[in-house]
Amino acid sequence: MLIRTKQFQISPKELRAIIAVDYYKRMRLTLIIFSVLTVISIIISIIKKEFSWWLLYCLGFIAYILSVPLWLRLQGRTSELSFQSRYCEMDENFFAIFFEDGSISKLRYEHFMTVVKKGEYYFLYMTKVQFHYLPVAAFESEKDMHRFDLFLEGKQLIKLW
Repeated sequence: MLIRTKQFQISPKELRAIIAVDYYKRMRLTLIIFSVLTVISIIISIIKKEFSWWLLYCLGFIAYILSVPLWLRLQGRTSELSFQSRYCEMDENFFAIFFEDGSISKLRYEHFMTVVKKGEYYFLYMTKVQFHYLPVAAFESEKDMHRFDLFLEGKQLIKLW
């Protein structure tokens, strides 16, 4: 099995959006808990007819969590390789990324903890927060994408069903 993708590139704005979606996914439970605490605090404040400082704390924390992705400054902190044009080749042993400057990054599938397919991207996680992304549109054909899905399922990196 050898699968080669088309060349793709991502802008800092697109990478920020990808990271923001991943961040919000991770913070979902925290946001739900603090939203419930905020609603409870509002109800208690209305019943007691007095101001609750917990309401202010909860609203401040929710605002902080929601605003963190807006502070991301990727240029200068992120490697220039992240924004270079590249293509990928996948075979039975390696996931290789070929960058336009001639550098190559070869990874064994054992380096990946899990693979998540969300919308337009594959996220190949090496740790809980570090990942490589692969756009679905980069595949030459639907058949190549399906073969890649089946291969990842065989490696127990992705769950298709």
